Amino acid sequence: MRVILDPAARAAALETGEIDIGANPVPLSDIERLKANPSLVVDTKTYAYSGPQQQLFFNYENDILQKRDVRLAIAHAIDLQKLVDIALYGYAQVSPSPISTALPKWYDPSIKAREPDPKLAEKLLDQAGYPRDSGGTRFKLRLAYNSFLPQSYADFIKQSLAVIGIDAEILKLDLATFLKTVYTDRSWDIVIESLSNTFDPTLGVQRAYWSKNFKIGLVFSNASHYSDPEVDRLLEAAAIEPDENKRRDLWYQFQHFIHDEVVSVDLVAAGAQIVANKKVRNFAPGAQGINNSFGQIWLSPDA
Repeated sequence: MRVILDPAARAAALETGEIDIGANPVPLSDIERLKANPSLVVDTKTYAYSGPQQQLFFNYENDILQKRDVRLAIAHAIDLQKLVDIALYGYAQVSPSPISTALPKWYDPSIKAREPDPKLAEKLLDQAGYPRDSGGTRFKLRLAYNSFLPQSYADFIKQSLAVIGIDAEILKLDLATFLKTVYTDRSWDIVIESLSNTFDPTLGVQRAYWSKNFKIGLVFSNASHYSDPEVDRLLEAAAIEPDENKRRDLWYQFQHFIHDEVVSVDLVAAGAQIVANKKVRNFAPGAQGINNSFGQIWLSPDA
């Protein structure tokens, strides 16, 4: 195994045959070019185990973000379709609920993305008591993002918030520092996370909203320090409900509660891209995609 930290260098190494396979290995802007390379295969399928979901979480220890009007204003400032089309080059789906669109069994399709409406967002912030100052700024927020994600997420959201007078300072951190900053030091205000739903929301969704899952230093947990007894009740009931229809109803109630209260701003479902030399066969035979064992992989001498 060889580690190449720079995405552009990984793209070049795949094109020259220096390396044979990678997951999320290259900049999204390079994907179309690599698709045209006859020596490579680009796999953009969403595998069942992953349940991809990218979210904007709020730090509820910040008094400003405890106000629903502020959170709603932030939601109306972000155009999710443009996030997909511009920042992610089309390699994602708008996913406006805490349960990913990649989990159609549990996702409630009646939940729609909020209309991008900067004028409404500005009105909400005025109502919340945060007028623009002489420089045009209402308040500042520290914006962290999981370094697994392209910085384009953070750039897009920073620019979107600037339109409504919120100055978002991007915290550009390596993964270890990101995890410590968000889950231990708690030195952030809003964070773009990538908490996979996995194949079931009890495994992948509950961890981010269950009050009992707030623990300092526990990564990929309830970083928001969010707590609501009704949400806890729904999560705990869904975790043990054996009847599938009743369980779906519990998850639908949960999704509506989170969406109505703007507990988080759920952004997109962006799966992984696998780029491989065509001689590499059977590299993703199961529901885990490339995260599965390589026990069945083989190299074709004819490619």
